[in-house]
Amino acid sequence: MTVLADRPATFQQPDHQPRDRSVASRKIVGRLRSSAVRGYRRLATEGSVVTILCLALYFTVAMIVDFKTLSFNGDAFARMANGFYVLYSRDPHVAAIGFVWNPLQSILDIGPLLFKDLWPALASHDVAGSIVSVICMTGAVHQVRAALREWGVVRAPRLAITALFAINPMILFYGANGMSEALYVFTLVTITRYLARWLRNDDARSLIYSAIALGLCYLARNEAVLPAALGGVLVLIVGFHRKLGDRRSRAMKGLTDTIIFLLPFVASFVGWAAASLVITGQPFAQFTSQYGNSAQIAAGGGAGTKFPFGQEIRLEAHALEYLAPLLVVILLVALVMAWNRRDPLVLAPLTIVGGGLAFDLAAYPTNSIIWSFRYIIAAVPIEALLVGVVLSAVPNRKTALGPHQGIFTPAAHARVNTQRREPMTPAQRWLASVVGVMVAVIVLSPSIPTTMAGMSNKMVGWQESQELGYVFDRPLTKADLADKQHYPTILRMSHYISGLHSPDGNIVVDNSSQCIPEVITNVPNPKVFVIPNDRDFQKVLADPLTFHAHYIIVPPSTGTNVNTATVKAYPTLYDTGAGFATMVHQFNPSGTGLCPTLRLYRVTGHPNLTP
Repeated sequence: MTVLADRPATFQQPDHQPRDRSVASRKIVGRLRSSAVRGYRRLATEGSVVTILCLALYFTVAMIVDFKTLSFNGDAFARMANGFYVLYSRDPHVAAIGFVWNPLQSILDIGPLLFKDLWPALASHDVAGSIVSVICMTGAVHQVRAALREWGVVRAPRLAITALFAINPMILFYGANGMSEALYVFTLVTITRYLARWLRNDDARSLIYSAIALGLCYLARNEAVLPAALGGVLVLIVGFHRKLGDRRSRAMKGLTDTIIFLLPFVASFVGWAAASLVITGQPFAQFTSQYGNSAQIAAGGGAGTKFPFGQEIRLEAHALEYLAPLLVVILLVALVMAWNRRDPLVLAPLTIVGGGLAFDLAAYPTNSIIWSFRYIIAAVPIEALLVGVVLSAVPNRKTALGPHQGIFTPAAHARVNTQRREPMTPAQRWLASVVGVMVAVIVLSPSIPTTMAGMSNKMVGWQESQELGYVFDRPLTKADLADKQHYPTILRMSHYISGLHSPDGNIVVDNSSQCIPEVITNVPNPKVFVIPNDRDFQKVLADPLTFHAHYIIVPPSTGTNVNTATVKAYPTLYDTGAGFATMVHQFNPSGTGLCPTLRLYRVTGHPNLTP
């Protein structure tokens, strides 16, 4: 046997070549370049460009309003303050958001308010509310553009309609001032977009999206009640007619679709009413409480509150003429074209946006709301959407309709004799673009100067002219000069209260009085105030000294101030001190501008022990 000799244990080490760094670098650079190209393409899309431009436009207007002109809306401050109380009041808790107004705007304001310590202007200048308005109105413009795209409106007129909607003066102003109008318009247009998609395609997902937006709309504004009712009827009828089979199965299909559409709205409606009932004892505090609409109207709240019935109707007609001067014409054209096309698309904006508009048009003559031009803002999106309906492409449909198939039958359900729509040639697309742009400009552009005229009309747009009159009027009127002093008055009040160096819970005040929410959100320590949002407010008001409160701010018992808790508890306090308090300061003694002449009383005794 041959024995193999042992070999020396020497091993050849593998050659470690230096890594080709240039190849790896090129791969990394290539990936970065691809990512940059993809990011650029996303930003360069039509939707992204429109969104970025609207964000920049509305945010610029918001900063001008908040820091340059200082033209603040008192209701916007009050809505933001409701979110402010949840975080920064003497008794922070969720229910401090209040139940007089629908809560969604205040809930959204809480997000920016979390950073108040980094940027105090979020509260002191209502920048938090403005940020929410900017985002919501940008979303409304996006939804209008997206809806027009889905309806087949070619690019040039689509962008023209979108631009004319976006720059309407009411859309510009309420897309920046922190009011709930931007959120309201956004939810209305979102409901309309997805309901229209469902009408044409019977897409269950779109119906769900529309339903969710409807639930949110009610949490933003009471006007959602009528769109919910009209939209529910529409969904029921459409669902019934679309289903093939016997009457029972068709009815079940209609009821199922209706339940899907209305369930989020019912949940919002019942949930908010139940929460209000448990906490305040009233399910609809926005109407029945001492701070609600009915109490405000009875106390003469607002400007131009009550006219004879015929004059109220004429006022609403003038407001519609200002906001959408050609609305009636475009509505008739849209209805005729929808009937000829056998296309239910027009029903979406009519039931949803039109329903919201009809709610306010009916509420004012019936004395359910005070007059305000902003309540008619839904006329702006409905006019834009109706122009989109007129310019929309005809969907693919059957040429011969079978049983149960008519205007409510989506193109996806066509079974026989289908007719495909051929794509437009370049010449046809060019002609459609030219004609569409002309129609959009002719119909929508007149609303821009007329809306400006309505906002400056002190009878129609009294609130807008009050807030913007001293910005644009030349020369300034006496009222303009008084209104210009509104925010300086707030600052003087805040500085005086800050100078008292009061401990927490030392000043009792009802924050439903004009200018008080602005003062609370401007002082460095808002915990000095005891307000109705605090759970122990009634106890402290009944006997301030026992609960270590030494001051009461009380308004004159005029206008809506008659409903404040301080006036109701102590009717003579403002004039005489009610036998237990001494006046130490008077704010805004001239009574000019938006703030009443408030008086600060020092509590010197126990009101319940005073003979």
